[in-house]
Amino acid sequence: MGTGSKSSHASYAVGPTTASETDDVVAEAPAEPMSDEEVQAKADLLMAMDLLGELADPPFAIDPEDAVPTDPVERYDLVVGQVEQAQEAIEKLKEAGASDEEIEAHTKALKAQTLAYLNSLDEDDLREIAEAKGFEHPALVGLSGKGQHPLVHWLDPAYPGDIPSKAKIQAAALSRYDELLAGKTVGGMTLADLHEIEGTEPPASSGTWKATPDEVKASVQAVTESVDAWNEAKKTGGPQAQEQKAEALKAMLAAEQKVAAADCPELGDDLGMVKAEVKSAVDDALNHAWLPAKMVQPLVQDALASGQLSETEAMHLGSHQLVALMRPTTPEGEAESLKALAVKRQEQLANLDSGYAAHVAVAPGGDQPLNLPPAGDPGAAQVIAAWAKNAGDVRSMQTNVNGWYPFTQHGASDAPYAEHPALGPGKYLQPDELTNDFKAWATKQKLSDLRDVAAELGMDNNAKATRAQVQNYIAASFNTKYNQQAIKDKVTADVAKKEAAKAFKAAAAAPAAKPDAGLASDEAVQALASKLPSNSTGAAAKLAAPAAKPVKAAKPGSFNANVQAMMAAVEHAKATHQDLPARVDAKDVASWSFGPGTTASNLGGTYAKTVHAAPDGSQWMFKADHNHGGALGHTEAAASHVLSLGGVPTVPVYHHKKADGAAGSIQPLLKDAKPFTSSPSQWTQSQVDAIVRSHVGSWLVGEHDGHQDNWLSTPSGGLVQIDRGQAFKHFGADKLSVDYAPSGGGGFTPVHQKLYKAGMGGGLADGVKITPAAAHPVIKKFESMPDAQLRSVLHSTAYEGAKAGVAWVPQMRSRAAKALKIPQSQVTHDQIATAFLDHAVERKNNLRQNFSDFFVHQLGLPSGASLKHGGGS
Repeated sequence: MGTGSKSSHASYAVGPTTASETDDVVAEAPAEPMSDEEVQAKADLLMAMDLLGELADPPFAIDPEDAVPTDPVERYDLVVGQVEQAQEAIEKLKEAGASDEEIEAHTKALKAQTLAYLNSLDEDDLREIAEAKGFEHPALVGLSGKGQHPLVHWLDPAYPGDIPSKAKIQAAALSRYDELLAGKTVGGMTLADLHEIEGTEPPASSGTWKATPDEVKASVQAVTESVDAWNEAKKTGGPQAQEQKAEALKAMLAAEQKVAAADCPELGDDLGMVKAEVKSAVDDALNHAWLPAKMVQPLVQDALASGQLSETEAMHLGSHQLVALMRPTTPEGEAESLKALAVKRQEQLANLDSGYAAHVAVAPGGDQPLNLPPAGDPGAAQVIAAWAKNAGDVRSMQTNVNGWYPFTQHGASDAPYAEHPALGPGKYLQPDELTNDFKAWATKQKLSDLRDVAAELGMDNNAKATRAQVQNYIAASFNTKYNQQAIKDKVTADVAKKEAAKAFKAAAAAPAAKPDAGLASDEAVQALASKLPSNSTGAAAKLAAPAAKPVKAAKPGSFNANVQAMMAAVEHAKATHQDLPARVDAKDVASWSFGPGTTASNLGGTYAKTVHAAPDGSQWMFKADHNHGGALGHTEAAASHVLSLGGVPTVPVYHHKKADGAAGSIQPLLKDAKPFTSSPSQWTQSQVDAIVRSHVGSWLVGEHDGHQDNWLSTPSGGLVQIDRGQAFKHFGADKLSVDYAPSGGGGFTPVHQKLYKAGMGGGLADGVKITPAAAHPVIKKFESMPDAQLRSVLHSTAYEGAKAGVAWVPQMRSRAAKALKIPQSQVTHDQIATAFLDHAVERKNNLRQNFSDFFVHQLGLPSGASLKHGGGS
């Protein structure tokens, strides 16, 4: 993507002013040198904002040579990607110590750019993008034509997708759709008009029981009577009132259910209006009604028994939310949002439980002192900093969870805090009490050691801070009465004040200069510079940092060991990702001219390979697909793309067609990589965790060929699986099993299978184990991928594969035939492709349940069950 001669957007300046720009500027004191992290974050932000500016140009400003998609949805996806990169860079700037003012300025600039882009789109484009991103009935918002179109805010990626203001926009569209179903007009539109705009059919009036018009009328009358009874029950009081209300509520919902399930062809479209009117009547009856958790308990128990509610939903949603899930008339989008909310709350509780357990192990409360290690012990600074940060997180989580927990079935139980003691009476973390306990412990520690702890928490001027300043800075992690940035600013100001006083005193004591004494020597200048504060002379005056203390191996299972393991995992991931070639736009690769190829028999594998030079001189491998016309090239490219979206390390692969017409896949070669050791007893914990995460991705893309030769150690010590050419080959017929290996055993046994069998047989190194929690980040990232995005990435794989008759076609033909209830001989290529995409989405959405069962039932790891609740241990 080039810039050409466009001037419709300006580069977003995040770096220092250039020399030419400072000619007419009043000189200021030299700024403190930026850290490497801050420099890199600013460079990343500059890149993201400039690319965002390119994408945000109106279509008429695009030069012909620019490879920017004209499809509004594709263009929007690219904009979202750049916004996410910019937001990540801003977060890194924040972590690197940038001021609140600078962070706010960058955030405002980002929001201004996304708003300008979305406002440049016409209404049709906004509707098309919103519909592609899951918005239901986008034509029903923005009807007034005044002010900013609501979809501009709903689509704005600079704001979180789950904020209330966005939810209200969708709710307004659904409410207006209910009005259309009831026979009303909205903005001059009828129900038929809307579905003509959307290109869809109005909802069919089918249900679960055949009814005559008189039966429908009687069912509607039953709803009316049940609503009246519910309204009367709401007025009652006394010991029997709650039971009466529960019965009235149950009767009203059952009456609504009967009407919603009615099928009466004689009424035609009128049946839809009748059902909408019934829904509206029940809505009105429930609005502003108080529904205590105990009152809806009988309904919840029945719904659990019938499978209408899951345990997660039943225990983590409020009464109104549970009633909405139990009602058949609740829009699908609203129901899915409630289910997602239940899962999110369950994860919040799990995080709070684990965080609180870790906290009370160190801070038991009462008259007991903190159980922190001496600050001077090896690795103690990291442990103490992690505890302080966790304490702040626990207090925040307690506040957030308490906002909904008392109103759920958890809160209505006889022992509401038995399972979750962090929310019980007297269990709330008290910041002031904890601060007193911390300072009592800190008075016995050396100031230099406390400064190391503060440095772990981001205090870059800790070396000059007083004991009080350091203690307050650490306490700010869990006590909001202190502000870390304000403390750092105070330290800087105090140091500057002391240095100024010292300089003034030295100047007053210095003898008068002799006439014509000349300039000071270079040696004298350097000697003076060495005595000035570090921020007054830039990098030349920077103090040498003391040598780091060696960190001894911690006791397995201890808090310190967990911190060290976390750091090792971070370093391993960093080593892997920094060695992998960066993913570039597939359209760019398709336009490149690769040099003549040379046969690469040394690379192994089933298919012939050739090595070619890319325009930048890098070496790329082309794998031809002579049997399926390039369909397998789409497959391997899509698998690589999907894995990268889930955070699984992978070499980027692209579908490619050479000048001679040969089609297949092409990918950059991984430089200086080495074979991965084949002995599980030599694998580290970080490598074992990496294999587990890679296995999640392999299962999602149906790839079972990850044998020893397909695993490489990167130059920096990372680990990556290559050659995903057999992705989806056994899709739909494969099994998530420790014994499933369709490519054969021996040298072709998948590495993840070798790991699991070694783990069960005691063949791993001492202290190394299979940890189900390692799978959670990848599962969570795949879950967050919208179904529509997965379908989009796999579109070519599905349709080209169906036409070419690749290995998975028979299985998907059978699935399509069963779903459509037609003979297999009548199934079309498009229906096969749809079955493939449906199965891919189903597999993505079942990852958490499937891997939880796999770890528990096949590997005998009970901790795998916690994956169902958003984590692992």
